[in-house]
Amino acid sequence: MLNVIDPDAARAALRAGLLACPEPDCPGRLRIWTRARPRRVRLAGGQVLVHPDRGRCRECEVTQVLLPAWCLPRRAYGVDVVGAALLAGAQGRGCERAAAAAGVPLGTVRGWLRAVTRASGVLITQAVEVANSYGDPDACSPRTRVDHESSPLAAAVNAVGGAAGVLHLGVAHPRRGTPNSVTGIDYLEIISSRYHRELLHARRLADPTGAIGRAGPWELINVITAGRLLTSRAG
Repeated sequence: MLNVIDPDAARAALRAGLLACPEPDCPGRLRIWTRARPRRVRLAGGQVLVHPDRGRCRECEVTQVLLPAWCLPRRAYGVDVVGAALLAGAQGRGCERAAAAAGVPLGTVRGWLRAVTRASGVLITQAVEVANSYGDPDACSPRTRVDHESSPLAAAVNAVGGAAGVLHLGVAHPRRGTPNSVTGIDYLEIISSRYHRELLHARRLADPTGAIGRAGPWELINVITAGRLLTSRAG
């Protein structure tokens, strides 16, 4: 699975053979494949029909679904809807009030809260890796003593939210140095841009036009967790 911010731009890049395979250590490029099955996804403003593109690697032959970053794999709800429930749960409002906040059945929300609680350690680690990569290791740390004593769910939501803020700032204000006096080239910016692309590629993001600057907070969290906000496994 690949997250995409701009599905149209990603489709054009896929047709042109420009999308790299996200599988570890695979140097291949994706070629266009049959589309994934259509499905309806519930967003805050109503339902939308999603019919994602798919690509198949020319080297390893693994098939990848190009899923909009506001979607979660195999879920009928958009990441903003899931996020509303997680945030309410992290604030100690309980399953029933979290379900009401998101407008989602109680049993579904209870499953989400349990999934994130179980995987809190994995999600915190992913968040800290991103925050460290952009030079802000404290972004995911609890801010107060109350935060230190909070639940695993609250700790995970705090961490991924902090990392999303760091990622947003890193995209909006990329690192720049002083151009070399001989060549006039800003080598720090080149290194920073390359590192940024590699980090996002490792998070299984295809963003050929740099549209991530327009992504919302929960879309960024979906990118940080590589689309596994609800499917990460502890250990």
